[in-house]
Amino acid sequence: MFWRLKIILIGKEGLVVIEKNSLLIRTLSSFVMLTIFIFVVHSNNLIFLIFSQLLLFLASWETLRMLEFRSFEKNKEGKSNFLLSRYQIRKQDLILIILINFFVILLNFPFFIIKILCLILITVYLIKLNDISIVKIIYLLYVTISFIFLNKMSQSSEFISFIFFIVFFTMLVDVSAYFIGSIIGGPKIMPNVSPNKTVAGCIGGLVVPIFVCTIIFFNNSSISNIIFFSFLFSVVSQVGDLIESGFKRYCCVKDSSNIIPGHGGLLDRFDSIFALIVFISIIKLLDYNFFFMI
Repeated sequence: MFWRLKIILIGKEGLVVIEKNSLLIRTLSSFVMLTIFIFVVHSNNLIFLIFSQLLLFLASWETLRMLEFRSFEKNKEGKSNFLLSRYQIRKQDLILIILINFFVILLNFPFFIIKILCLILITVYLIKLNDISIVKIIYLLYVTISFIFLNKMSQSSEFISFIFFIVFFTMLVDVSAYFIGSIIGGPKIMPNVSPNKTVAGCIGGLVVPIFVCTIIFFNNSSISNIIFFSFLFSVVSQVGDLIESGFKRYCCVKDSSNIIPGHGGLLDRFDSIFALIVFISIIKLLDYNFFFMI
């Protein structure tokens, strides 16, 4: 009995050490990502364009690799990313990623004919693929449009204000939803899509950002405007998170990859940011002056 208790205690201590190490790795990774983010945002347009293209390449690579994993592991949930890491994308998928990156780069230059030709080439190439699916097209389109809007936003004089707000707001939503959901617990909001997300966490992810933004920006706009858009942004942010969670569940994986230590993949960290970039960009295209922080 004594030895059994000792083994249990050692096991629990081991779990604690693992959790502490994971938290340390996660914290260090967050610090590195924040440092890179600040440097790139404040750099010149060329550096930002190169970096954004790298992110687009990795996001597309994660998307196609997860779909490739699903094609071999259909209906087998609970697989670790150790198995996912063994899968490589096919050559035709790599070519598709390169074509998408090339098209997004062209959008920054006045080469109209080349843009059209590249878009036609991508369309024809997609049709020729043997494993083409609606899910594949929609998610690649979602990721690509996010980076197109990001590049377009980077050309604005207010870009730094916009991007810092988007990153700050999505982090605020994620952190508040996580801690309030962990403390209160309760029923799950969408257990088949994201088993760990609770109704309490969802509400926390709505209330806390509204409260914080009201305090920070109350001099910039009316309180009702701040509350309304904080609520709207929080909903969009959480929907983006659920979209990525649903896609991972569809592909039978837990994380999109393991390229960011302690966090998972690029899509795991940028899910809410993508959704908010697309939403804010569409609102800006409609020329609606909603942004209370400027």
